[in-house]
Amino acid sequence: MRLHRYILVAMAAVLLVGCWSTRQTATTAPAGVVAEPEVPQRQLTVTTFTATVNGISASGQLRVAEDSVIWVSVNKLVELGRGLATKDSVWLIAPIANGEFAGSYDDLSRLTRRQISYDDLQAIVTAEDADMQIESLAASLGLEMKVYITGRRKVKKLTFPFKK
Repeated sequence: MRLHRYILVAMAAVLLVGCWSTRQTATTAPAGVVAEPEVPQRQLTVTTFTATVNGISASGQLRVAEDSVIWVSVNKLVELGRGLATKDSVWLIAPIANGEFAGSYDDLSRLTRRQISYDDLQAIVTAEDADMQIESLAASLGLEMKVYITGRRKVKKLTFPFKK
């Protein structure tokens, strides 16, 4: 019993130390130093959801950087799958099912027998009724899915660089 307490205390200490930020940021450039050009900013939308497929429920997170990239991750105790969609390609991986896909939107359209583009995906996942649109997309692919959006927030300033 004591050993379990020591392990829990050690894990908590490691987590707290890992979250401690030691980075110091400068607010102004020193005299005589030319500041770097400003990086274009994008809005990031983060949506959390719960999806049920064939009676199995899993949660996930969907992140969209406007006109740039879409990330998705689905978990149930372990990661069930993740995906990344950019303007020109799509990557999907499902480690539990040993499934993976990497290709263009033409390849994805041939596989799903439905015309899909990045703009279509972005419109679906950022819509107010995204849960219903995702369910409709799944139904067209032959899957019975129920999706519940559990949270959505917009991050106003995204400062890492993206190419348009």
